[in-house]
Amino acid sequence: MLQQLLRLSNDGRRVYMTVVPKEEQDAPQIEKKHIVDWLVQNKVASFFRFEKTIETVLDKINACNDEWKGEPDDVVIAELRDASVSARFDDEKMTAFLRVNGACGGNPIKGNDLLAALKASQIIRGVKKQTLQKLLSASARLKPGEYLEVPIASGKWPIPGDDSKLAYLVKDSKSRVLRPQEREDGTVDMRDLGKMVTVKEGQPLAKRIPPTKGIEGFRVTGEILPTTPGNDIPLQLYPGSKFSNNDENVIIAEVTGLPMLHPDGVEVDNALCIKDVTVATGHIDFEGSVVINGDVNAGMKVNATGSITVGGVVESASLTAGGDIIIHNGLLGRQVQSEQEISTSLKANGSVIAKFAQYARIEAKGDITISQHAMHCRTFTENDLVVCDEFKRNGTLTGGTHVAQRGVRVVTLGAASGVHTNVHAFTGLSELMGDTINLSKELDHEHEQLMKVKDAEMKLLQQPANKRPDELIERLAWTKTHHFERIAEIKTKMESSSSELSTLYRLYVIEVYKNCFPGVYCQIGDTSTNLVNEYGACKFVTNGKEVTIEKSSS
Repeated sequence: MLQQLLRLSNDGRRVYMTVVPKEEQDAPQIEKKHIVDWLVQNKVASFFRFEKTIETVLDKINACNDEWKGEPDDVVIAELRDASVSARFDDEKMTAFLRVNGACGGNPIKGNDLLAALKASQIIRGVKKQTLQKLLSASARLKPGEYLEVPIASGKWPIPGDDSKLAYLVKDSKSRVLRPQEREDGTVDMRDLGKMVTVKEGQPLAKRIPPTKGIEGFRVTGEILPTTPGNDIPLQLYPGSKFSNNDENVIIAEVTGLPMLHPDGVEVDNALCIKDVTVATGHIDFEGSVVINGDVNAGMKVNATGSITVGGVVESASLTAGGDIIIHNGLLGRQVQSEQEISTSLKANGSVIAKFAQYARIEAKGDITISQHAMHCRTFTENDLVVCDEFKRNGTLTGGTHVAQRGVRVVTLGAASGVHTNVHAFTGLSELMGDTINLSKELDHEHEQLMKVKDAEMKLLQQPANKRPDELIERLAWTKTHHFERIAEIKTKMESSSSELSTLYRLYVIEVYKNCFPGVYCQIGDTSTNLVNEYGACKFVTNGKEVTIEKSSS
């Protein structure tokens, strides 16, 4: 019966099946496998099959209908199909894809078919020719019903231009303290910091690298994506520097002195240079910067409106600077019983950098950075306290009291002997918390005032309409609006303050890179903890209510 129901079209491209119910109930069922066997026998098994149509036809044929007197209906259940190719984009037209559907008894795709699909979809840029060739080869191996889709073209996002940059042609005298000299065998001599950094008149200090234009991008359809050029940031002339006569992008030293690097230029301080500060030289009080190649002896004082740079040791002396204080070796004081007896003191409006410090009092508006160790010192900084070299290998903070408005970073905190070490970070937290409390009080006050206005409105509404003054109604409405706006403004400030605090809690911490010993008292803001155990690398963090210790992989 199946041979009577199935037939191949005259052109050999389609398979028809006649739809007619079986005449007898006991007639054998026709199953899908019977159709597949017929297709195999007639060498058209690779044709594309309409599966749902086949299921519908089988249901009708296998249903016995004695009263059916209609005409048989021929339905196409399979057909020969050539391989096909189609293209698509991603949403932004930055990537194009080609999809090849395998041939079902028909012809495979050709190279021209791929190119035609690209052209029809206007894919004209970023086409990967090697991928096209691979796709053509792989498509020939597709079985009937299989498909292969690959990214065939890629656009490029525009690359914005770089801003103009400043390339320094001299070294920073601050970094010299933190970067000891390397020996020929690769080891580091912690005592050898190299020559002190000074510049001569006319020496190039920095060169401005002009901004770049950027690189345009494109979509695979050929649309150009414009770029943005870099900003032209001009060089700033600081005291002691000027533009080179030969190149306007180069600044040179106008005087001989100490270079001070700024983000947009270099300052040269016409410094007072002396060998040592001793009883023979007397105290130094200078308008400008002071460079001391050797030591500052006991009992001496050095005051400068600029920076102070010492190549040797400061021993039981006093230094006060309007800028930075840079000690290429260290600070030595004597052991004392009270703060008033500390014999070595430094006070800087800028930063303080030294290799080591013992029994010294140090105050700075900028960072305090000590590369080896600070023992039994008293430090105060309006920024960060850093006791560590640039490799985070050395840096011990032992004994004394240390206060930083921001954070504290050390390699080793305390000592195995349990010597008492007091560290206080994020001292500005109390002020920030106070601001939050004040905002909360102000918010409560505004709510109270708003309730009073609403009460006045309710009393007014209870009056007859002809006894409600328009002026009073208007004033109450304006006052209510004012309080609503003020409440919204305060809430915005409180949300901003809360977000800022959350950020600062993670930023202003006490971070230990190696070891932390018992005997250390850590305070962050108004929260604190006394250490009774030894810890490895860790961070002391506050949430405003308590100090927690987090292990670190540093």
